[in-house]
Amino acid sequence: MNREDYRKAFDELSFSADFQERTADLLQQRARELEKERTEMTFNKTKRIAVLIAACIALLAVSVSAAYMWLTPAQVAEEHNQPLLAEAFQGPDAIAINETVESGDFSITLLGLVSGKNLDVLNQDLEKDHTYSVLALRRLDGTALTNENHSLTQYTMTPLVAGCSPAAVNIWTLEAGCSGMAKDGVYYYLLDTRSIEMFADRTVYMAFYEGFVPNNSIFTVAEDGTIAFAEDFAGVQALFTLPLDPAKADRAAADAFVESTGMNGWTNERSDPEEEWDIERRETEDGEEITLRPKPEGGEALEFATEEELAAYAEAERANLQADLDRGTISRETYDKSIRDLEEALQGVRDGTLAAAILEDGGLFTTTVPTEGVRFEVTQDGVIASNDG
Repeated sequence: MNREDYRKAFDELSFSADFQERTADLLQQRARELEKERTEMTFNKTKRIAVLIAACIALLAVSVSAAYMWLTPAQVAEEHNQPLLAEAFQGPDAIAINETVESGDFSITLLGLVSGKNLDVLNQDLEKDHTYSVLALRRLDGTALTNENHSLTQYTMTPLVAGCSPAAVNIWTLEAGCSGMAKDGVYYYLLDTRSIEMFADRTVYMAFYEGFVPNNSIFTVAEDGTIAFAEDFAGVQALFTLPLDPAKADRAAADAFVESTGMNGWTNERSDPEEEWDIERRETEDGEEITLRPKPEGGEALEFATEEELAAYAEAERANLQADLDRGTISRETYDKSIRDLEEALQGVRDGTLAAAILEDGGLFTTTVPTEGVRFEVTQDGVIASNDG
């Protein structure tokens, strides 16, 4: 019997709701008894016990056979050619979840997560810890999911934090990257975000749902800060609570992060998410890159800098960056990237492909030069375009 037939045969069997729990309790009880008897065992007893254990394991295999069909998080990392991440998923800091929610046509299983620094061999980040999470999705009717029949961007997998607006803490504000792959009829999500351990002293969720931007047609936030799916949200949905170690929390860093997003307001009154976000989609070699920017609520338009003004700004910034590098407050990687960004902005203004505005806080806002017939108003919060010439 091949693997698919084997799984289908087990899936068609039915068991009482507490079968797995009762079987696991039986095994644990028997293990304790074996520990007491171990010093007095004869060869015959050992044989009998071995037969009993084999029978129990065979019985338990029926109820959890589907779990054994999943790839482990480490195997998913290996499939993505991430040996350091695979090793981390097998290490002491990895958190096994293995919880399943059935919703719509799908079984949704959060397999596990791990946090650490420099675990991604393809995208080393010397400055920040990251959290990597793996989720498995399969159809309840047994239809195999493939890379061709399942869309990665039709569903969203994102951390959320109780007490924080879903608009403030999500995969976009956490600078996430998500990869998907199908294997043996199961579709796996590998999510990479900035580390969520800074929120570990609060309730942290992993949400999976059919849809896009977190908004009040999908989520509600209670007065005590807990987050739930809206009662009338009919899409595929699952909300897992993550067992993070509160000792790893950094309340100051978490509060500073939320403050930096400028998005911690929330109302359960319905609004159109298209009115709240500028959404930019760009096709890449690996799939699709989606960028969200909050639309500004008023504000004065900023003036673009001239080439001379930008050159003076860049010269001052180079000096500041060099001083920070000498003091050790930034890394060489950060310094080099900042210098490249400055040079690209200056070159873009010189050749007419970019426009730049120097912000009040000393930052630099750049945007591509608008095409003919489209008027752009640039503010500190984003870009509004209108086709009125």
